[in-house]
Amino acid sequence: MDRRIFALRKKMLSNLRHQPTLEEMAKATNVTASHLQKLFKAETGLSPIQFLRNLQLEKARELLENTFERVKEIRFEVGIKDQSHFVKDFKQKYGVSPSKYRRRYQEKLEAQELDANN
Repeated sequence: MDRRIFALRKKMLSNLRHQPTLEEMAKATNVTASHLQKLFKAETGLSPIQFLRNLQLEKARELLENTFERVKEIRFEVGIKDQSHFVKDFKQKYGVSPSKYRRRYQEKLEAQELDANN
């Protein structure tokens, strides 16, 4: 993998709350915005912005499964400011709203626990 893309991905992972613009990402990698788009897509299959959003949604899913934080707190923690975009994007990626995802996950854990005890 191109070292610039590797470094940018690492930077994204280290601070999901920061929402860099494409121009900021390009400056950090010392290439133009259009070149970064092409390079990033060639390496990952996604644009830098899409890649970041996927990271944020994956982290949100993980927090929904493993914490008792409210959905609003999780949204802020992963750096997504707009609730309607968060719900829409989460639903598009996982098929259900964040709240419903958590409920279903908890029900699945409870069913597994019942099976294990029987």
